[in-house]
Amino acid sequence: MRAMEITDVVVHTVSIDEVEGSKADGTQDAAVIEVETDEGITGVGEADASPAVVDAIVNAPESHDKSSGLKPVLLGRDPFDTEAIWNDLFDRTYFYGRKGAAITAISGVDMALWDILGKATGRPVYELLGGKHRDSVRAYASTLFPADPTDTDHMRREAERALAEDFTAIKFGWGGFGEDRARDHDLLAAARDVLGEEFDLMVDAGMVWGRDVGGAVKHVNELDREHDLFWLEEPVYADNLGGYRKLSEACETRIVGGEEEYTSYGFREFVERGKPDGVQPDVARSGGITHMQKIATIAETAGIPLYPHGYSTEILVAANLHLIAATANMPLLEYSIEESPLRWELLEESFPVVDGHVEIPDDPGLGITLDRDALERYRSDPLGDG
Repeated sequence: MRAMEITDVVVHTVSIDEVEGSKADGTQDAAVIEVETDEGITGVGEADASPAVVDAIVNAPESHDKSSGLKPVLLGRDPFDTEAIWNDLFDRTYFYGRKGAAITAISGVDMALWDILGKATGRPVYELLGGKHRDSVRAYASTLFPADPTDTDHMRREAERALAEDFTAIKFGWGGFGEDRARDHDLLAAARDVLGEEFDLMVDAGMVWGRDVGGAVKHVNELDREHDLFWLEEPVYADNLGGYRKLSEACETRIVGGEEEYTSYGFREFVERGKPDGVQPDVARSGGITHMQKIATIAETAGIPLYPHGYSTEILVAANLHLIAATANMPLLEYSIEESPLRWELLEESFPVVDGHVEIPDDPGLGITLDRDALERYRSDPLGDG
């Protein structure tokens, strides 16, 4: 029987009207990838990086054997060869890749290939990954600290919203956190006052302490004692593995991270040297579904959970739901509550939170359909000219 062939790879770059470059909000723009085949089956994925950069990486021509765009490597290939394709893409981008944007672009392509496999076989992706461990997953509301660290009203509003929308956990990140110790306490105190004692509260420090491990240890322990943190995320730079290890050893709350790390190679070193209490790869950055499986095995072998990162569109939510369904050590779903239309409008489907949980989709592939009207409404020039 003749194998299916990839015939085209299309990058849709979308954006809201005004992107705030100083705001750590991944829902302001997006790179949506479609992989087309000669059998009329198209897979959908997302690469969580600068859309213009992703577009350039996918569409770049061949240069030499270690410096090629992705499309020349993909055309004519059988999409069922996910592992072989992933390795070839990694090898052919090695001079400008290995980590960062090249791996992110590969991640979006890989996601789309798994979507094709599911559609071609009539099975949801989680079945192709080994079957379902759960029918639904607990979700935590994910939002930002206010840019103004004195804005405790923002904390109260976000906490009230999380309660009203059936969540049982919330994470605040980036924004003005870390500018002043007393104000950090005020921000978290305002949220905790609304949430009560039983609601889980997480903090994403956004690498605010950089290389200051000593200062991070002291502040994290103070925050945990006063506000009972479920975890403290990304306290120092991603490459500061010694800092992660010291924090994990010195802090009572969980120290987690990894959204800035790439592939199973990077996570093996992160887990072995950094000793985090949990890892947070992003399927749209860290190597796609193919490498998320490998990273989950590394984490499981180390006896720690994998909390998949996700602060973008419903495409990423869908991919994470399938991974969570098929993986025993993925107990939580990150669920961005940003108001951006890109977060909510790019798919015809939605994944609502009910009683603090989100159901796993059962349709073939990732179980998603692009809303073509929304793609056109928010389409942007990949070079940023509108």
